[in-house]
Amino acid sequence: MTSVSGAAAAGEGWGQGCGANCFTLDEDGFTCRRVLDAPEVWRVELLMHDTFLPSVNAFVVLDGGEALVVDAGTPDPLNDTRLMRALLGLGVDPAETPTTLFCTHAHIDHVGLARELAEAGARVLVPEGVLADMRRFAVPAWRDEMAARMRAEGAPDAEAVELADVIWDHVVNFETEKIAFSTVAPGDAVRLGRWAFEVVAAPGHTVGQCVLWEPETRTAFLGDAVLFLCSTCIGFWGEGEDPLGEQLRTLGALAEKGIEHAFMGHGLQEGSVSERCLGNADHHERRSARALAAIAERPGSTGYELVPAMGWRAPFDRWAETPAMTRWFLVSESIAHLDHLVATGAVRRERGADGAHRYFAVE
Repeated sequence: MTSVSGAAAAGEGWGQGCGANCFTLDEDGFTCRRVLDAPEVWRVELLMHDTFLPSVNAFVVLDGGEALVVDAGTPDPLNDTRLMRALLGLGVDPAETPTTLFCTHAHIDHVGLARELAEAGARVLVPEGVLADMRRFAVPAWRDEMAARMRAEGAPDAEAVELADVIWDHVVNFETEKIAFSTVAPGDAVRLGRWAFEVVAAPGHTVGQCVLWEPETRTAFLGDAVLFLCSTCIGFWGEGEDPLGEQLRTLGALAEKGIEHAFMGHGLQEGSVSERCLGNADHHERRSARALAAIAERPGSTGYELVPAMGWRAPFDRWAETPAMTRWFLVSESIAHLDHLVATGAVRRERGADGAHRYFAVE
C-alpha cells in the first residue's frame, strides 16, 4: 500500500483536499475522510437511493499492509467509481493488497458493490445469519408473503402489492448472484493486522445483522443497528416473530458495551452511544404505547387502520401522494409494533369474518 498523501492529488475534479486527512471522490463533493487513528478508519461517503437518507457509509480500516472494508454501498456506477477512488487514494488495490469486505446485513445499500470488490480481488465475508436472510428474503416468495401479510392487516390489495414490490428486491443473495464469499459466525474474529474485530449478532433491523466490535479501543462498526441520524427502521418479519423485541434487546446489549467510537451505516456519531441506544429504545416503547392506547380506544381495528395512530410524522391526509417507499416504512414498522404487543401479551389478534386481523387490548 502507498500512503494517502500524493494519491489525493490525482485526477480531475476529484482528489482535492477537503481538510486534514480528507479527499474528495468526485465533483459532487462525496468524500473519504479519516475518522479514527487507532485503528485507522476512513469513512467513504456514498450516494443513497430511494429514501430520505442522503448518503450511506462504507468504512475502510487499514493496518499491517491490509485493508478491511465494512459494507459496500448501493449498486450505482458512480458509487463504484467513488469507492474505487477512495481505495486508490488510500493506496489499496484489492488485486495486490489483502482486502476483506465484511457485510453487516443483506440490504442493498450495504452490499451493493460487493460484486465489484470481489471481482477486484477482495475476500467477501458474510455472517451466517446474513446468508440466511439472503436465502429467505431475496426471493419472490417473500414479496408474496409481504403482500399477503399487509392484506391481512387490512391494506387494500393494490397497495399491498405496490408496497411489497417497492421493497422486496432490496435484499441481495450472493449465491444466486454468483458472488464468491465465505461465512463467519457470531463470536468469530475478523482479523486485520494487529486488530481482531469480534462478530456480534445484532438482530432487529434484519434477522441476521451483525456488528464488529474491537474491545481494546471500544470501537464498533454498527451497520444499521443504531443510528443518530434517525431511528432505525424495524419492519415485520414472519407472523409470530418479534423484530421489535429483538431490536430492544440489541439496543440494550449495545448500551452496555461502553462503545466509544461508533461507525454506522448512515450519518455520524453525535454523542454517547449508550444514551442513544437507551433513548432509541424508549422511543420505540412510546410508539408501542400509542398503539396500545389506540387499540384500547378503538377495539377491533385492523393494523392498517392503526397506522395513523402511532405518532408518525407523515402526511396521512395526502397518503396516496406519499412515495411508496415511505408508506412501506410506515406500514411495515407499524405492523412490527403490533407483532411486539402480541408477543408480549399486551394485545390479542383475531381474524375477522373479512379475513383481516383485528386487535384487542388484553385486560
